[in-house]
Amino acid sequence: MKITEELLQKADQIPNFSDGVIMPDGDYRLIEEKGHLQTMMALLPYPEKEIWKMIPENDSALFWMIEKTGCVLTDYNSTVGMAMTQSQKEVFDALVARGIISSEYFDITRQRQKMRDQGKQGSTVSEEKTEQDC
Repeated sequence: MKITEELLQKADQIPNFSDGVIMPDGDYRLIEEKGHLQTMMALLPYPEKEIWKMIPENDSALFWMIEKTGCVLTDYNSTVGMAMTQSQKEVFDALVARGIISSEYFDITRQRQKMRDQGKQGSTVSEEKTEQDC
């Protein structure tokens, strides 16, 4: 759904309106029964079972999904995402201005870069060990 002034005025009538996902294009999706993680999993073109296989064991499933989908997760107390698109920023600012969500934003861009760097180092070490074993 697109965030409009009319919708923001009705937000207090919608249960858990603060619990949502801001898509990269600024579309706002309310969290259904299963939570933020499953909401993002439904965005990918793979069955949930396959997605779990893709997530590295040493990684946060939630953060991995944020990176893969480009979504920003909202909650009354805090919001988590990576560097926001302009459309996401506009929706975030509108939700904060109405007091629907807190202005507390956790940008995990640097954390995700560290995870990618660790992954590259880990694969390099594994490849070196394989070459040494031969």
